[in-house]
Amino acid sequence: MQKLIKSIWLGPVTSGVLTFIAVCHINFIIGWLCFVPLFISLFYSSAKQSFKRGFIFGFVISCLAFYWMIPGSERFTGNSMIYGLAVFLISAFFLSLYFGILIYCFSVLKRINESRGFIINALFAASSFTVAEALLMMVSAGFPWFDFHSGNAMADNVYAIQPASFFGIHIITFVTVLVNYMVSFFIVQKQWKELFIPVSVILFYLLAGFFILQTFERNSPVNKTLHVAILAENIVPDIKWDDNTGNVLVERLLDLNRKATLLKPDIMLWSESAIPWTYSKDDDLVKEVLKITAPSHAVHIMGINTAYEENEVYNSAYCLLQDGTVAGRYDKQFLLSLIEQPLSGLLIPFFSSKGFFVRDDTTHSFPLSTPYGKAGIMICNESAVPAAASNMAMHGATFLCNLSNDGWFNDTYIVNMHFYNARLRAVETRKDVVINCNNGISGLIRASGNIEESQRNTEPYVSMVDVNTNNYESLASKYPFLFVYLCTVYILSIIALKIISKYKRTSK
Repeated sequence: MQKLIKSIWLGPVTSGVLTFIAVCHINFIIGWLCFVPLFISLFYSSAKQSFKRGFIFGFVISCLAFYWMIPGSERFTGNSMIYGLAVFLISAFFLSLYFGILIYCFSVLKRINESRGFIINALFAASSFTVAEALLMMVSAGFPWFDFHSGNAMADNVYAIQPASFFGIHIITFVTVLVNYMVSFFIVQKQWKELFIPVSVILFYLLAGFFILQTFERNSPVNKTLHVAILAENIVPDIKWDDNTGNVLVERLLDLNRKATLLKPDIMLWSESAIPWTYSKDDDLVKEVLKITAPSHAVHIMGINTAYEENEVYNSAYCLLQDGTVAGRYDKQFLLSLIEQPLSGLLIPFFSSKGFFVRDDTTHSFPLSTPYGKAGIMICNESAVPAAASNMAMHGATFLCNLSNDGWFNDTYIVNMHFYNARLRAVETRKDVVINCNNGISGLIRASGNIEESQRNTEPYVSMVDVNTNNYESLASKYPFLFVYLCTVYILSIIALKIISKYKRTSK
């Protein structure tokens, strides 16, 4: 135990590996213990040592979570692996610095509460991580690889995620860190019997989640049920549409369209940029698609870019009625900085072969109006942004659609994580989420968080799902940062009490 406390490497490295497994690979069991070695190493360490431990912890996570940047650079950009290494090092330094600062601040402020008992410090640790992760989320909306939530580890347990309907991902992070800190404290103090306290917290939390789920399912409001066909084309994103491949790829899309038509869906959901050029009302492929589906009278929600200027587009989703009328258009709002949108003039050329970058436009930031209700749209990484889903819900969306493309990351943990992000958004907003993710996991997640269908395949396929619509507005949608504010008030109150106490002592 003393070795773990004194070693500047052992605790942070162990926790870094465990946290990567828990948070990035969505592991419910490890999530309750992943921070324990780190917290143990922080007991009796100085603020400077705490910063080093936090930095090492963050760097270990970065090495495991960002490894895909190095070999992927050649495939993504056409440049050498050195380019990817540079991006990796910058990203790793940023995340490592974040954890170094977080752990340093926690270590300094924790000393304020040393005389107040472990419960106060446990709540303080949970509140600190919750507020820090919320701040990181706000600045990393365009960098989803930095969007770190400790609570993501709980996403594979339907009961553990139920409180998110009230307080979002933040309440899950809070409880996760709270339990980790309690376990580490009792281990350091060798109070083995007291470990029943964090175990009791876990059981009580899951029991509360069980009752929340049961209550919602008993009273679940359903407007109507829609039949939605998912057209999963599974075309690798770096394939070139030219004279040699174009006809084959077009036929693949049309064949999917024919199969979906036989199922007579209400809505046909395509993936992000399913048609890899910009929309035109006279587009031959779109006309052929509508001609094929005419007997079914289906509505199409289709990913097609919208032209702006010569090398600028909007990453759009169109709602196309059977007669070709555009019922609505949504443009992606949370763009990938450095990849879709330049940052200070710098752009990582993921789309170098296509020669364009993406614009944002709040004019088309609302749910798509369909004959069956408003469809809230999340394109690609927007499923990792709680605000993207809550904005859709608060503007009247009765169900959510996630159009995505995981082809660039289909050999990484990101595919699985992407799907579970959508699960969290379903619970936060209490909306069914239907997902069409090219080269990723497609399916349906209920507003309850139950996974109705999840499928991943390398071949094209069509899947029919029944989507329940509702007008329910969750607390998390209305007040997404309410719990973060409560944690902030708690932290400031503890600091204020310490200042007042110190002032009273010095004034005597």
